[in-house]
Amino acid sequence: MCLFGIGFGITRNVTFTLMIDRAPVSGYGTASALWSLAYDAGYGAGPAAFGAVVGRTGYPAAFGLTGMLMLAALVPALRDRTQRTGTADGHDPADPALMPGAAAAARQGCATGASTSS
Repeated sequence: MCLFGIGFGITRNVTFTLMIDRAPVSGYGTASALWSLAYDAGYGAGPAAFGAVVGRTGYPAAFGLTGMLMLAALVPALRDRTQRTGTADGHDPADPALMPGAAAAARQGCATGASTSS
């Protein structure tokens, strides 16, 4: 349960941070609303779908199917990561100009020695 909790906490925060980081400043509210909608829909529909599969196949097959679905989700995530870091086209992933939103500001502040605290 501890491993599940750690994974859930990290995944939840990282996905929300990525969504907010990609949004333009004026779109933070929209990004937050879309993330919350997807999270809540998955939180409700996931157990219902899992229960339907368990009823037909049993727990081992249902957990196996869940694992395959999670692995299948890695394909677009890895493709997106490669495109966003610039490794496919030779850009420097540490270049603040290539990073949207808060990440660029934070990196640029660190690079210039600027402090974000008052």
